[in-house]
Amino acid sequence: MSSRCVLSAWRLSSGHEGWSLSQFLKTIVLELIKERGAVYSCEGENPMNRKTPARQSGRQPKQDRSRTSLRRLLETAESMLASDGYAQFTLQALSKRAKVSIGSIYNLFESKQALVRDLQVRFLESVEKVHAQVINDLRRNNLTLKRLVPTAVRNYGEYLRDHAELLRVFMEIAPSDPIVSANGKKYAAQAMKDFELLLLDRRDEIRHPDPEHAVARSYTVMYAVIGRYLGLGSNPEAADPVDWNSLFDDISLMILQFLRAAPETSVSSRTARAK
Repeated sequence: MSSRCVLSAWRLSSGHEGWSLSQFLKTIVLELIKERGAVYSCEGENPMNRKTPARQSGRQPKQDRSRTSLRRLLETAESMLASDGYAQFTLQALSKRAKVSIGSIYNLFESKQALVRDLQVRFLESVEKVHAQVINDLRRNNLTLKRLVPTAVRNYGEYLRDHAELLRVFMEIAPSDPIVSANGKKYAAQAMKDFELLLLDRRDEIRHPDPEHAVARSYTVMYAVIGRYLGLGSNPEAADPVDWNSLFDDISLMILQFLRAAPETSVSSRTARAK
């Protein structure tokens, strides 16, 4: 059952049939984990108390009027970056759109790169607050695993879709900007760990003999499918034309079947490889 669940996710996310399960894990799951770096531990942590990334640049004004102008500037810059992309985004165009002199912009940010780094931190601070609130709300609702999985999958998918344009930009920049890359990896790893710990709250309902492994693979497959659908890290045109709501239903069913199955063969094979 577990093999069929993972294989279904692979077919949905890539559209290629006939590969072995080991090829799928090597090319899709393990590569995604490697690209996003090591997971940061947060055992027992309340997401609402988590520290956000430190700002790398940007001079913060002290006067209320100046702070209002800065907020308007950043909101305009964020909108332009999302719609135009990094390559087309310029400080000159921002100056005209936000009605702020180019000199004032350079007084706050020494370069386009510095501004974009500040925008990323601002973006992560915002989504981190929302994400932490969603996690806490789900915990307070005390849902069964059968209800928790589809709710968590839909919340995560809607979050990715709502922020897909900016996420694409930051993912495009990350390979050439170590600061953007580090902030992005840290947040992505934390989101992964939060999802895992949320499902592990229902550990007594998980029949898979290795719950930690099962929830980690569940997150990776979920991200692979939804991320591909939204074109995160790939060309959006390469995604399969799947109905958005059906996508949630399929992913939720896969994860539930995987968590509630008892794949003894997969555990024994991992044990054999470890030896």
